[in-house]
Amino acid sequence: MIKGRIATAIASLLCSFAASAFQIAPLGSAFEARLTNETESSLARVAGRLGILLKKPVHEEITQLGFGCPVADADLGTNSDCKGGDAGFASHFVIYGVRWNDLPPFRLNEGQGARCKKFATGVPACNATQTVRFSTQPECWYCLFKEAAEVAKTKKITGCEKGVEFAQGTLMTRSHFGDLQFLHSMARDEGTPPEVTRRKILQWIEFAWRVFTKEIGSDTRLEAVDIPTIKEHFSCSQWTVADIYVLGRGQWLLPKLSDIAFGSVVHTVQDSFAAAHTTREPAELNSTCLTNPPTRRPGRVVEFHNYGSQDSNKHDHGDSREAMSESAFGSDPDVVEVARQLYEYWDSNASWDQVKPYFECVFDLSPQSRNSSAGVFRE
Repeated sequence: MIKGRIATAIASLLCSFAASAFQIAPLGSAFEARLTNETESSLARVAGRLGILLKKPVHEEITQLGFGCPVADADLGTNSDCKGGDAGFASHFVIYGVRWNDLPPFRLNEGQGARCKKFATGVPACNATQTVRFSTQPECWYCLFKEAAEVAKTKKITGCEKGVEFAQGTLMTRSHFGDLQFLHSMARDEGTPPEVTRRKILQWIEFAWRVFTKEIGSDTRLEAVDIPTIKEHFSCSQWTVADIYVLGRGQWLLPKLSDIAFGSVVHTVQDSFAAAHTTREPAELNSTCLTNPPTRRPGRVVEFHNYGSQDSNKHDHGDSREAMSESAFGSDPDVVEVARQLYEYWDSNASWDQVKPYFECVFDLSPQSRNSSAGVFRE
């Protein structure tokens, strides 16, 4: 495990992506490219129009570093040998899982996507009979994303809740703008008690970890999973575990569902170290988590922020290279150090009972913790 002083230099790599903290490459790895009929140029064109997909695979790079991609200590801030999904240390399936939180596959319900048109021809952009991915229906994905950003200004995007104040979303729009923002270590609404968001994060991680260890099988219906957060947000869906992770690509991805679920945990944890998502205290000197063996304790969580009340430009700056580099060479355990610890657990196939104390420690609340807000990123 690299020293925190040097590990923090990697912070100069970290940037934002909409409601998720670090950038993620829209085009994915060569492995993912083989699963789509879209050309790279068409995907890049849509990503460029979306603007916030800036094609810098920082989530992927942090994961490769966590899996042991070697970079000289002095070069961590500038060396790009570990970037992208094809660096070869984390598997393509782990990288797919890391990307899943931002780019989950989903199907459209009746009426969703009806107004979406292709840029050049004006013909319908969404094929409701097929799974929607950015890589397979990019113009549909773009349209749904932009629509959700507007809807979220007046209604709460959700899956199972009913009422005039709610709008039904897709798995993608719910994760970025709605009730599933805990996938990115953020609070759903302004004023949410930190205990509520922490509980949702930890229960999501528990679910994904039990999928990783195969305690929860791929054909398990989410309504049958005895974890309150999963029941709350998915009990009305009739989805299976395979449906949320590998919908439409089961023949290629289902055998590696374990790695995919692990990757989604990594993403959630990484996002908790971005300033626009979570405010943390400085780490206490020589403070450790009660794990076996002991691990360094990150700074405790002061606040989980809410994206809906943030100015997107300020959010972006808060996670920018410039903002992160201001704290470079600090002494706190950082996102790369934590990624390396998660690799150790992955490598040993640790059970949920073994890893639970570590995740509880990573998401420990400060005695000064407060309800969610936009923080310093308010509009």
